[in-house]
Amino acid sequence: MASGGGQGGDKERMIYLYHGVSRIFDGYIAGIGLGVLLIIILAIFILASDDNVAALIHNFGIFFIVIGVLGIPFTYFFMYGGFTYLAMADKDRYGIGALGAIGSLALSLALIPEDALLLVLRASYSTFLVLSVVTIIVGFVFELLMYIALYRLGDYFSVGYLTAGIIISLFATLLSVIPVIEIIGGIIGLIGFVLILVSLNEVKKSVERIIAGH
Repeated sequence: MASGGGQGGDKERMIYLYHGVSRIFDGYIAGIGLGVLLIIILAIFILASDDNVAALIHNFGIFFIVIGVLGIPFTYFFMYGGFTYLAMADKDRYGIGALGAIGSLALSLALIPEDALLLVLRASYSTFLVLSVVTIIVGFVFELLMYIALYRLGDYFSVGYLTAGIIISLFATLLSVIPVIEIIGGIIGLIGFVLILVSLNEVKKSVERIIAGH
């Protein structure tokens, strides 16, 4: 492990790395179940809207509140916890990931009162659209910060397909917000997700071997 930011000896830093990578890896696994659940909830809300714009806005408001409620414990335990461990190993290299996780946690917290207010005030479609776009952009920035830390992790352990998975996932995120081709973004994103998942497991095994060698 590169020096700078970590406390203690190499083995201690590797132990922090192991806990961090394991927590993030488990988060990606748990994210599969959470993603399926959110897709089902979203489909139900869209079908319940019956092509009524007002009903659609109302249901999407509820959906974003659900995302906020479910996202808080998920982000805190897996992403914030994982990147905090990485930052304890090397703050200079991975601290940016912890910053991104804190931002994502704050965003999840903000979604609840924001969308509750939209529901109470019966916001117009334009207002809802603007706030949704802002939320997506801010979320993308925080996601980018965490991806930068993962990129550095992959670079340090020479796991090239972690870098590839991150680039593919970022590209898929951009495609997923464009009407008509968002399905393509989802398919590409799945490829990136699998690459990141496999890569994190490879990094975890590498760290295990280094710890065992001490």
